[in-house]
Parts: sequence; structure tokens; C-alpha cells
Amino acid sequence: MDKTEYLGMKQAAELEGVKPDTLLKRIRRKHVVLANDSEDARRKVIPVSALSRSAYQAWVKARVCTALQGICGKPEETPCSEEKPEQAIVPATGPAKPFQPALPFAPPGERERMLLNALPPAIPSHQRPYIERWAAILGDCTNGTWQKHRGQCLEGFMVRNNGDFIRVLAKLHGIGVSTIHQKLGLLREINHNPDIPRECKLAEFWTRILPKNRPGRSGHSFFSEAENAWQVFKLRDLYLNQAKLSVKRAHALLIAEIETKQKVWGVGHLYEKPTIHQCRTLLKNLDLPSVTLAREGEEAYRNKCSPYIKRRPPENSGDFCVTDQKVFDVLCRDSSWRLGRIWMVNFIDVGSWRRLGGAYGPTVSGDMVMEAAAHMLSGACVPGHVHMDLGKEFVGARFNGGIFRISGERLYAEAVGLWQRLGVEPVKAIGGNPQTKIIERWHGCIREFEQSFVTYTGRNPQERPPRLALLEKQAKEFKEGKAPPPPIPTIEQVIALFEWWCADQWNAGHRSRGRYLQGMTPDEVWNIKRPAAGFRTLTESELEYYTADRRFLKIGRGGQVNLSLYGQTLEYIAPELFLRQGEEAEVLVSRRALDQVTVIYPVVGGTESCIAHLKDELPWGSESRPEVKVRLRCINSVKGILKRSVRTMDAAEGVLAEAPFLPTRALLDTMAAQQIVNPRQLFGTSTASPGPRPDQEISGAAYTMGRLQHRRAQMTSHENALAALKQMEAAE
Repeated sequence: MDKTEYLGMKQAAELEGVKPDTLLKRIRRKHVVLANDSEDARRKVIPVSALSRSAYQAWVKARVCTALQGICGKPEETPCSEEKPEQAIVPATGPAKPFQPALPFAPPGERERMLLNALPPAIPSHQRPYIERWAAILGDCTNGTWQKHRGQCLEGFMVRNNGDFIRVLAKLHGIGVSTIHQKLGLLREINHNPDIPRECKLAEFWTRILPKNRPGRSGHSFFSEAENAWQVFKLRDLYLNQAKLSVKRAHALLIAEIETKQKVWGVGHLYEKPTIHQCRTLLKNLDLPSVTLAREGEEAYRNKCSPYIKRRPPENSGDFCVTDQKVFDVLCRDSSWRLGRIWMVNFIDVGSWRRLGGAYGPTVSGDMVMEAAAHMLSGACVPGHVHMDLGKEFVGARFNGGIFRISGERLYAEAVGLWQRLGVEPVKAIGGNPQTKIIERWHGCIREFEQSFVTYTGRNPQERPPRLALLEKQAKEFKEGKAPPPPIPTIEQVIALFEWWCADQWNAGHRSRGRYLQGMTPDEVWNIKRPAAGFRTLTESELEYYTADRRFLKIGRGGQVNLSLYGQTLEYIAPELFLRQGEEAEVLVSRRALDQVTVIYPVVGGTESCIAHLKDELPWGSESRPEVKVRLRCINSVKGILKRSVRTMDAAEGVLAEAPFLPTRALLDTMAAQQIVNPRQLFGTSTASPGPRPDQEISGAAYTMGRLQHRRAQMTSHENALAALKQMEAAE
């Protein structure tokens, strides 16, 4: 005989603390066979063994309490003796019945009665979120919450009074400002109405604003009846399947099922048929995870609903780091007054929200991501996992490896990427769900820094602030010499200020009370969560080996290799390359410095390597890559000055200010004293006169000889620029 205990679906759902349809899905995933109810074959019952541990314990406890109640009976009031009021008189006959006398609870106060009577006693569950939402909105509008945010910018509005705060709440909740004022007006009208008792004012208010059902039976009232409850599960089974049936098709199949049952029963039982509106009302309240899992499959559920990285912070710093790209929403310029925005790639630690490193450039490329990774590995540590974007710049072969083919033939069986060489596990982002990356929320914090610039462009390029058009027009007129220079920051200034903001304002100054920082700064959390064994770091040689830029170039005359970088040619020379002109060699370029490169050239029986140093014409090669870029632009700017014969102090100072680290102060002071910038004064007599003056008489032969001498003595623009820089250094 089968002694298995069975429970109804509704009773089991109450024990589990979930909805009946949610419990039904869990049971079906476990492949548990549900039996039919003995009283009604259309209903299913669930065995007790299929319940969870907590639900089973609650069921056992309920059974024990029911059994004890039958044995002990209900508590009865018994008189107490005047001499010993603490002892109760036990009847002479019958067993003793343990009970606890009723405690003298105080009657509810006036405020408690108002709260109990504020809401109607029977509010449908689907209307409770509506009431809670409006209770929070109206409470913030009437209790002076706006004073807490006075002077702050929320959702694009500066909070100066309660009206500004109402606009913030309207944008935050996606409703109209007039709707909030309408509800506040209704509340004010009810409070000033003397015909409504004080304890019934809130109840009257909620009764008026509750949404009313349309004429006829809604989906909630139709399917809540006992005789129509089985249609709920049938309708959900039709809608939540891989066929992705529409609501209209699911309704048609449900009607066909009802008609089939009606033919079987005949006039013995009459079934009610729901309308398509009632079916749509029921199905639109389904939660997104259930709909996604049932209609689109497990992969779509993982991509859209399942969290990819645990929301609990990692135990140690450096376990998880995340990287992504972002464009600066700040209009900036270069030395030639070309306007635009720059991109950046950042690495941050998930456990501490500490910025580990980054790189900048006009466009995002694999080289830019590798440069950012090199700065992260040199300044922080080798992380355990890297959560990256799905762009080709992040998932390329140089990072994750891959198989290379040429003309359909496999070139390499497997190319090992950077993360595999370092033992780092890459974690790809979820397509269509960027909010799973913690760096997306960090990019939202950068907006405060971007808004500090007068050239802030906003996130939408189609809706830019009007002042940008005026700045661009002024920049165009400045290039034509018709207006003063506009206050547009340079690329170097934006990068320098952002690096300062990341180091001082964020890593060392930002505090949060969340579960990640817990009232500490990112630097403090980074140090507190330092692993016991210490961080794994790389030596300089290992870092250069893993992240170097590899290029295949031909060795030029004199044993030099010419490297093209940012539109400029850098020449490197080594004695070992003097006799290898025309041979192809592999050049390893560092991601952090350009003072030297490693050249691997072929020899008989294998390969050899040597170090090629930067030629003397660029003496600043030992500095960092950003400084080299700025100096190259400075040389080009000086060339342009001499070519156009600029004679104003303002223009020269504006160009030389592009590189604040150059020794130009003494030279600028000299120019300011002379009030002129003359190529003849800069370079002495090496720059000859361009030709005879109109009032000067000279023969044709003499003029021709003078022009030839002028050509022989004329210096090139590059030599003029180098001479100007040497005078700058000598003057300092």
C-alpha cells in the first residue's frame, strides 16, 4: 500500500514561500511525476518528498502542532487565588492542560489605528507595487526630503527647491510632473475636506487613486475562481515554450482545449471561456527570467538574467579585474587645433574598485588595449581573472590565442595569447547585457569629472550643448586669425587631469558605504584585501617580453631601422647591423618607452639579437611614450612657426605651451623683452635674405649668384626646429 503523503499545489507553494506556478516549474525541472488529486482529476498533487528541506520541516511542525492541539485542547481562562495570584487552580479531575494565559496587550493607539485603516482591507497583490511606489513618491514630496539634496545635480536638474526635486522624481520614476502635482492636489483636497473624518482621510485618498478595472471581468478576477484555475497552468504551458507562441495563438489553443472538454462533459458542466484581453492581462505579469528561460532557452537566460560575476566582492584584491573602452565626453584639441574626442581603455579591480591602469588614443585598437594592459601589469599585479568586452580589440589572437590560416591551410596549430601565457583566465562579457560588468558603473562615476570641463559634450552626440557650436566657431575663426583662442583644453591637459583625478580623487579619496568599499577608499580596500602570499608581479624583462610590439622591418643603410610611430619616423642604430643592409629583422618595441628597441636578425644556423638605440637627433628618446608624442608635435609646431614667419609673442607662447616640460621660460622672457620672434635673430646669419628690396639696384648676374649662395646657406625646416630647441635648452 502506498503511504506517500501528498499536498495540494497551493499548500506546497505556501510552505516553499513561492507562487504555485514557480513551484510547478521547479518540480518539472527535477522530473518529478505529479499524481492526480483523488477528489478532482484535473488538479495535481505533489509528494512531500519533493519539498525542500525547510518546507518539509515547516510541514512536520504544522502536523505536530495540529496533533498537540487535539491532545491539549484550547487554553481556558481559570480564576486565580487571591493569596497566590501567580499560581493557577488546576481542576481536580482530568489531566493537566498546559497553557499560557493571555497577555494584557495595550489597545492600539490613534496613530496605529490610522495606519491600519489607511489602506482598504483587501488589496489585490498586483496593485500593491502601485501603492508602494506612489507612497514613496508622495512621502518624498511632503516630508522635506528635497532639503537633503539641496545644491546637488540629480538626473540633470539642480535641486534648489521642492519643485526641482519633483522634476527629479518624475524623471527617476518615468512619470510626468503634472501627474505628481495631480496626486498632491488630490491629497491636499482630502486633507482640507471637513466632511471626511481624520482617521479615514488616507483610506479615501488611496481608494480614489487606485486604478480601476475596465468594464467587464479582468484577467485577475476570471482566473482566480476555483473552476477556472486549471486554465492558468494550461495557458502558461502554451505560452512558455520554445515555439514562442503569441498571446493570440495561445488564447486560440486554450479555447480549443476548453471546447474539447465541453464536448466530453456535455451539459453536465459548463466551462467559461476567457477573452484575449483577460489572457493578455494574466501573461503580462510574468517575470522576465521565467519568460526568457522558457521561450528563449538557457543561453538567453544566462545572457540576460543570470549574473555573470558574483555580486559578492572577491576575497582578495587582484582576483578579478575588468576592462572596457570609453570615449571621453569632452571636446579637446591637438597642437594643430583639430577638434575631437579621445578614447580610453581602463583596468579596474572588482573587489576594491581601484583603477589599475589605462591608455588613450584617437581610436580603439589592439595596440591600445595592449598598452593599457602593460601599464596595469607594471603598476599593479597579474590578476587571476580578466573580465573583458566582446570587441575584436579585446578578444583578438594576441590576448586569447587562436588558429591562423592562410589560403585555407593552417599556419599555426595554436597561438598562445597574452592571458594564457600569464596564467590569467579570461572571462568574456555577456552579449546584450553590459550592466553585468562592474566597470560600466564606474564609467558612470567618471561623468562627474567630465562635467567639470566647459567643453562637456554629453553622452548623446546628437543633442550637444549649444555652447559647443560657439566654441567650434571661435576655434575656426582663431585658425583664420580673426578671433582670440577659445578655452578648449588640449589632449595632454585632459589626460593629465584625468590621471590626477583617478589617483587622488578616486583611488585615494572616494568612499562608499556599500558592500564593496564599506566606508573605505579603493586604496585602503586594495591593501586590506592583499593576499597572504602577496601579489604576483612581473620583472621588467618579462613584461617587455609578453607585451612588446613586434614588427618586421628591413635594415636600412648604416645599420639602422626606421620605425613609423604616430606619423613620425624614429631611427634606431646599432653597430651589429652595419653589414646587414636590406635584410628583414624582427623589431621588439616597448609599450612604455622608446629609447631603445630589440632587433632579432637572422644568421647562419639561427638568429641573434642586439639593442638598437635612438639616434641623437631625438635626444629625448629615454622618456615615456606620451612625452615623445608631445615633443614630436612641438617640433612640427616650431617648423610651422618658422615656415609662416610668425612674429607675434602670443602665437609663439601658445604653441610652446603645448609641452610644459620643455625649458622655454628663459627664451620666452627674451622674446617678450624684444617683442618679436624673428628667424634671423633665432638662427643668426644662417638664414639669408629672401631677395633684393625693391629700392635696391643689383645686376642680374649678381642677383643670380646671391640666390645660389642663399640656397647653399639655407637651413632645412627640421634643422631650424632643432636649433630652436637647442637655444631653448641653452637659455634655460
